[in-house]
Amino acid sequence: MRTETYYNVFPWHTNHFGSLHGGIYMSWLIDTSGILMSSISKGNYLLASVDYIFLFRPARLGDVLRVIAKANATWNSSVEIEVKGCIRREDKEELGAVGLMTYVAVDENNKPRKLDIKIPPDENAEKRRMQRLERKKHTMNDIDDILDLSFTRSYIRTIYPEHGFGNGILYAGKMYTMLDEALAIVAKLYSKGNAFTVSAGPADFISPVKIGDILEIQGAVEYTGNTSLDVGGKVYAINHYTGEKRLVTSTVFSFVAIDENGKPRPIPKLNPDSEKEKKIFEERLKEREERVKTSKRLQSEISCD
Repeated sequence: MRTETYYNVFPWHTNHFGSLHGGIYMSWLIDTSGILMSSISKGNYLLASVDYIFLFRPARLGDVLRVIAKANATWNSSVEIEVKGCIRREDKEELGAVGLMTYVAVDENNKPRKLDIKIPPDENAEKRRMQRLERKKHTMNDIDDILDLSFTRSYIRTIYPEHGFGNGILYAGKMYTMLDEALAIVAKLYSKGNAFTVSAGPADFISPVKIGDILEIQGAVEYTGNTSLDVGGKVYAINHYTGEKRLVTSTVFSFVAIDENGKPRPIPKLNPDSEKEKKIFEERLKEREERVKTSKRLQSEISCD
């Protein structure tokens, strides 16, 4: 099963370089995969996890973005969906972005419910599912704030009805727009200039954010290269009546620092001080190596045909 949608890049979608804002880019990928999930689930659904989102090429003002979503596999209540964005300029089209995410069908109480449609998973899909389950266990146990690291910022806002589904839950596309804005601010402040979003790493959603909750996004610079940096993010939902603070997810966004001409520029090196920072830095370095391999593989395997 698959579906596709088209988006025009208008001025209000772009940054001051005339490129599509990274958060909106990711939101459009989530929009289209959500439309496909809606037709499969025949009811409410939630984003359960993101394996990756890569933004290979920037869409620019005036471009048309064709977004194609395809269901790879289903399980009892969940669906793995692959999505890609193709940038159309005049009579040419090129791959701009790809993502892999999993959705879960839910009932009126936002509890998982059984799907009617069956798409048998192959060996690779089943392997990815097991990796997600292991990742989620790690995320659930990693509840410490990251504001004790060297360079951090906290982004806080209230979630209003305009941000949510009809089921009273923050829409995932809106969350990714907010995540990108929050973590990009950290990247810009650290690098003392502009930065482009390159990718969003794995994210497993532990609990939903409800309309009326206060959303807190903690961002910390966890790795730097010559022109790029990784910003870790932790998302919490706070009930402003009780003060209860729930972990929603954690992830890592990668950015490239750019100059006034949109070209990569050098940034200060992060020097980890504590053992915790050194451990995170080493983990991000390994992840970066794998991310580069995955990015190259996807660009060689996926086309806009």
